[in-house]
Amino acid sequence: MKTILIIDDELSVRQGLSRHVDWQKLRLNVIGTASDGKQALEMINKDRPDIVITDIYMPEMDGLTLIKHLYEQYSSIKIIIHSGYNHFDNARKAIQYGVKHFFLKPSPVSEIETIMQDVLQEMEADDKKADILNKYTVQRPVYLAYRKDSFIRQLLFNHHSLNDRLSHTSNELLGISTNTAAIVTSIMINRPPYLTKAHEREWQLMKFSVGNILSETMERFNDQRELVSHLVDYSDSSYVLVMFLPGNSLYLEQINDQLVQKMVDHVLYYLKVSMMVGVSEVKSNIHQLTDAYGESMQALEVSEYEEWNHVYHYNEMKKRGVHSSESYPFEMVKEINEAITSKDYEVVLDIWNNFVNDISSATYLPFYLIQTISINVLSVLLMEEQYSDNGESDLNEAVLLQGVYHHQTTKALLDWMLLQLKDWVERSKQFISNQKTSHLVDQVKEHVHQYYDELITLGEIAEEFHVNRNYLSQLFKKTTGETFVHYLNQYRINKAKELLREKRYMVYEVSEMVGYQNSTYFSQVFKAIVGISPSEFF
Repeated sequence: MKTILIIDDELSVRQGLSRHVDWQKLRLNVIGTASDGKQALEMINKDRPDIVITDIYMPEMDGLTLIKHLYEQYSSIKIIIHSGYNHFDNARKAIQYGVKHFFLKPSPVSEIETIMQDVLQEMEADDKKADILNKYTVQRPVYLAYRKDSFIRQLLFNHHSLNDRLSHTSNELLGISTNTAAIVTSIMINRPPYLTKAHEREWQLMKFSVGNILSETMERFNDQRELVSHLVDYSDSSYVLVMFLPGNSLYLEQINDQLVQKMVDHVLYYLKVSMMVGVSEVKSNIHQLTDAYGESMQALEVSEYEEWNHVYHYNEMKKRGVHSSESYPFEMVKEINEAITSKDYEVVLDIWNNFVNDISSATYLPFYLIQTISINVLSVLLMEEQYSDNGESDLNEAVLLQGVYHHQTTKALLDWMLLQLKDWVERSKQFISNQKTSHLVDQVKEHVHQYYDELITLGEIAEEFHVNRNYLSQLFKKTTGETFVHYLNQYRINKAKELLREKRYMVYEVSEMVGYQNSTYFSQVFKAIVGISPSEFF
């Protein structure tokens, strides 16, 4: 409960304010009264209130002097001035110290309570802003790390052309230009024979430990050199290392080899875990990372049939005449991921069936690569189902990973994956017509209720809730029977009617208070919904 201190040199005023205002209803606790500014300041130093109501002309220390002290020492305290008509103009000097609220002596109790409610709403808004700022300060490093990882993943697994946006993001997150030399290394961990499928937890702990060693080795290595590198935790058994060397590409492959060899040595020494490593050629632009990743995977494919704990280079494969006829099917994975996100159910199944047919007839892909593709697709399914259902999902990440590694042949894994996709399609279709959708719609409504006085769009809400905008629009219409825009306008106009009934504001003020920046447009919407104009509604 917020606290309040009342200051006035007249006892009758102090008693009147204390007794006649329903402070309990306002959820305020009067912690005391003072007869002048000096006494009040002593009380505030001892037991700081949230709100102060003060007169201007008082003995010992007047109200303006007290307000100046509070402005300098306790800026968070909300100050309300109550003053007689003769002194009210003088009281306005307090505005320079941040005072926003005044009432005259004498004022009806209803007016005082209205002002107190305004102050409390203002304090609540300040508390929300402070909470948001605090969360932002705490979460910003985590958010930036997430953005960096997401940006690297996009560069690795999707083709990008050079543009200003890519250049800006690269400079912001990585501190490098798009013309910086880059090299990609794919690392696959060998699951020890003693960690069978029944020891999944132990394997996950082992993999977590490998990741820590790789990251620590990379960070220490980076500290000694002017380079930028990032480790992507790509799948249950693989990592992708991306290294950039601003201003000098000549020794990038050599430096990368030094780091990768240290990684292999450390993991082998501390955990006795073997790894397969494939390294791409050096690329001159970061938009070539997709090609670099494909080359590292082809080098990794060669290492699968040769010696463990050795670094294999794509350029060595070319010299030896070793070429992989197939590489990672980026376009197929991109298309099926987009179809899942857009909930194009038939397209999802068609893409997967075409992929299976290609594997069966003309295309050869190593089994580990099919496992990687399966994990990628399942991750998108898991993410989509969590977002659509507010974090509640019928899918379980650990169970899905076990399912992928439980199947030991290409056909068995592909058949199992088709079942997972079909099950997801059925769940998603049911979800659209199910009452579970009302929870997401309720969140959208709650967002409108909180921020109707701001410029909000369904696209921004969809982005905040991590759902597709078109999907959210269709879901809102299906669940409520009306469009989002109609609901928003209806809610805003209802709020506008409440404000207009108070007869305290002009039409243009009400327009801004309910989120319309254009008062003419506001009047048009108001008349369309209510049947009369705002001025006629007075």
